[in-house]
Amino acid sequence: MMKTGIPKETMRGEGRVALVPADCKMLVEAGCHVCIEKGAGVNSGYPDADYESVGVEVLNSPEALYAEVALVVKVKQPLERDLKYLRADHLLFSYLHLAADIPLIERLCDLGLTAIPFEAVSSDEGGHPLLAPMSAIAGRLSVIRGARLLFGTSGGRGVLLGGVDGAERGRVAVLGAGVAGSHAVSTALGLEAEVHVFDLNEQRLADLKQRYPELITHLSEPDVVADVCAQADLVVGAVMVAGRRAPVVLTHEMIGGMLEGSIIVDIAIDQGGCVDGIRVTDAEELAYSSQGVIHSAVPNMPGAVPRTASQSLSAAVAPYVQRLAEGALASDANLQAAVAVSGGRVVDPVLKEEMR
Repeated sequence: MMKTGIPKETMRGEGRVALVPADCKMLVEAGCHVCIEKGAGVNSGYPDADYESVGVEVLNSPEALYAEVALVVKVKQPLERDLKYLRADHLLFSYLHLAADIPLIERLCDLGLTAIPFEAVSSDEGGHPLLAPMSAIAGRLSVIRGARLLFGTSGGRGVLLGGVDGAERGRVAVLGAGVAGSHAVSTALGLEAEVHVFDLNEQRLADLKQRYPELITHLSEPDVVADVCAQADLVVGAVMVAGRRAPVVLTHEMIGGMLEGSIIVDIAIDQGGCVDGIRVTDAEELAYSSQGVIHSAVPNMPGAVPRTASQSLSAAVAPYVQRLAEGALASDANLQAAVAVSGGRVVDPVLKEEMR
């Protein structure tokens, strides 16, 4: 069994922990030696005592944790603090979103370790079981955040998405009908907004329309995107292609035609963003204004609800952690196919294409 370590997350506004005590208990009972950095679970509502009670070893510093373990399980990509502790014999398992972060690819190759991005792990059915839980949360939060940014007190248009008697409903445009987009649609409809959704996949649109008859669906064509977004109070960017940079769907010209004080929330920012020129925001600077439109693009959006997000992520991740700890990487086709970097080189063919 590989000794498994859970470091404390260091990204600003990140409250999640990769594994919660209940799933650590399952791993310990299966024979895994699990270590956690002191305080790593506190922001998700899990004190160190909760981990100790299920047999997890609590280590006092990141130095001690990284020195002790072979398998490192994180939520977000390693930042400078983590990189200085990582070694060639580490197996790193976390969200990495490498297509939008060439410098990180280079650092991981220089280190010589093996890195498996959560988002690259696929199921036998072709889904992405470790990406889906956080995409669902991000989709829901995008509408909640956008609704709040629309308040006049937040600098928005002063529109209540659901409207009331005698007033128009707000309009929401969702770019992308995948997991994140479909959850954004569900949440916006739950607030009783007028909701439009775009996608290139007709079957996805048909499935959503069957589930939500009041939904307005569109094949994603630039002219139609521009027309609908010009009248939208909130635009949610949820266009993602696994392993690749997100394609730009909302251009500068389209943004220039949007309503003053309208909102853009780009969920795809982890993969570079699907909104032209958008820059990363964070827990301290949730949004900024450009071309009269408020932009929000927080790469760790589910970190705003750390307890819910940690529970959901941990449940999905734990079975894969057990397989890796047991040394099953070479024999597990789905995990092997997800390896991005190993032995100082990029081994993922999709990532190689993105780097050209």
